[in-house]
Amino acid sequence: MKKLTAGIASLLLALSLPIGGTAQSKAPAPVHPIPTRAQIEWQELETYAFVHFGLNTFNDLEWGYGNTPAKTFAPERLDTEQWVRTLKRAGMKGVILTAKHHDGFCLWPTKTTEYSVKHSPWKDGQGDLVRELSESCRKHGLLFGLYLSPWDRNSQYYGQPEYQKIFHEQIKELTTQYGKLFEYWFDGANGGNGWYGGADSTRQIDPKSYYRYEAASKMLRKNNKDIMIFGGTVPTIRWIGNEQGWAGETNWAMYDEDKAKHYSEAQWGMEDAKQWLPGEVDVSIRPGWFYHPREDHQVRSVANLVRLYYQSVGRNANLLLNCPIDLHGRIPAEDSTRLIAWHDHLKEAFRDNKLRGVAVTASNLRSGDKKFAPDLSNDGKTKTYWAMADGVTSGYLFYRFSRPTRLNTLVLQEYIALGQRVKRFRIETETSPGVFEPVATSDSLTTIGYKRIIRFAPVETKSLRVTFEEARGPVCIAEIAAYLTPEVLEAPKIRRDESDKVHITSVTPDVVIEYAIEDAKTKHPKGWQRYKGPFTLSDDHATIRARVSTSTNKDRPETTKRLGFAASQIQTPSLGADDRKALLDGNGYTTVTLEAGQTSLELLFEDARPIQKLIYTPSQQRDASGHVRSYSIYVDGQKVASGNFDNIQNNPIPQEVLLPAGTSGSRIRFVAEAIVGQGGRVTLGDLSIE
Repeated sequence: MKKLTAGIASLLLALSLPIGGTAQSKAPAPVHPIPTRAQIEWQELETYAFVHFGLNTFNDLEWGYGNTPAKTFAPERLDTEQWVRTLKRAGMKGVILTAKHHDGFCLWPTKTTEYSVKHSPWKDGQGDLVRELSESCRKHGLLFGLYLSPWDRNSQYYGQPEYQKIFHEQIKELTTQYGKLFEYWFDGANGGNGWYGGADSTRQIDPKSYYRYEAASKMLRKNNKDIMIFGGTVPTIRWIGNEQGWAGETNWAMYDEDKAKHYSEAQWGMEDAKQWLPGEVDVSIRPGWFYHPREDHQVRSVANLVRLYYQSVGRNANLLLNCPIDLHGRIPAEDSTRLIAWHDHLKEAFRDNKLRGVAVTASNLRSGDKKFAPDLSNDGKTKTYWAMADGVTSGYLFYRFSRPTRLNTLVLQEYIALGQRVKRFRIETETSPGVFEPVATSDSLTTIGYKRIIRFAPVETKSLRVTFEEARGPVCIAEIAAYLTPEVLEAPKIRRDESDKVHITSVTPDVVIEYAIEDAKTKHPKGWQRYKGPFTLSDDHATIRARVSTSTNKDRPETTKRLGFAASQIQTPSLGADDRKALLDGNGYTTVTLEAGQTSLELLFEDARPIQKLIYTPSQQRDASGHVRSYSIYVDGQKVASGNFDNIQNNPIPQEVLLPAGTSGSRIRFVAEAIVGQGGRVTLGDLSIE
């Protein structure tokens, strides 16, 4: 009887195990390469800030030549406390400061050069910005890191053995005087033209040997054993291969720089590489890395910042977001507002995990105990994990909700301490009993790594199945979470092009766009219509409203755009077809540059008509030149307006010129009396007439 009972018990246990289940209780063998503990802890940071600040800030430069006077470094209200409080409120875990950029100017009173803050008017030469920021970080609980450009366009010794000593001494100062560092940046820009102590020459070096990075890394680790090193010849993390703010949808943490044929391969990593070298996405909240007043209207929107997060952290990489410091020595108010709104949105988006505590089963169990059970995949802990049996590299996790649940986002995490494994997976929801369909997503469902975030069209379901189709070893899943995340909605943009077609666009994908044309008399919309693509509107002085919404956000932010005369009625006799299109397409990023010596442009109508205003849009391209600074406007040969576009270089926004009441005519001539810069040519982004 005892034998029969035992036999029945054994049979029941065997039946309780899914197909493929075994009684393995040991953890799966690592699939190499694997990360160090420090690399795992670094990736868990997810987001931290880059801070570019220095002489470039005060001289409107990105790459200083090395000859800008130290006395121009003169912040009036520098406040590292404001930086750190803002960045902490924005969810950043640390700060990396450009202690020295390519111009060679040092933000600490180094003994290695006179080209530093000690010869600036800031704090009468007694300041130490590295110390101030490091202390503010410690006070508020943020990690502190440093960027030190190997290239030095100021040093007369650059390219010679003497500079090697200077460079290493600077590293020694920075790693011994300012406390613990979590990351150190060696920029990849090396050698070229520069001031070089007055030589004003071009110098080339072999970066792999000249900087002696192996010795430098030993200095870094002497007092910071877990420091992450970016760049050089002994990195522990890698540049993602672009500065646009994204990692590849397929992104392996493994990479071998020596095998790469082009640096852009870093965007995807290498499945067969022998080194664990996770990616870091570096991008700026503004077009430039350093602050430029002309970019005050080009701060990334909250929606754009959210997209950066999904395309970096959500693709197995860390996000290093640059926050330039302004001329006062502070993070600008607009940047600060958007950073905080960005963090608040993400915090709310990932607040309610729909999978937490939901019943889960798996196609395969590693053991009969709870050590690698499927319910560890949704326990809210990344140090526990569900694992498949040895030899099994495909299978699924099945989650059943207690009631129909709406979802549009899935967050997946592998247990990367044992290596990155998943190569391809599938996400399905139960649409009817026993019938599963893939979610609607544009994402390629390939690698996962530390974290992968998949967005898809909202779906309501009682069951979710995640199938791992291919892997480098038994799959180890630390966590899967599901959310109904709201979209960040911003008012859409409206423009009418040179052929009278109206374009309405939204920065948020997969939104519903509606538009209405206002009644000229009542000012009320004639009726809202679904926008399906550009449409022709040749009416003069029409007013269009447009709004956006999604199934998860019904706010419907709205834009109103008053249009002037239809472009089809405007002739531009001095311009070719391409230039005419660029001038009248409503897009300030397409530009017209007049011929050398040409300072005016004439616009013609077939007959005379009342004219209320002319709207000039400067080129919106980065570092554009040739903006009109002083102007005159003539109608039928009579001068009707003149003036200045103050601060146009620093604030290149559309400029409206109201003409005297009763102005009427058929020939309008716009004259550039003066432009920004000397000896250049007039450049126009867009012109329109109302």
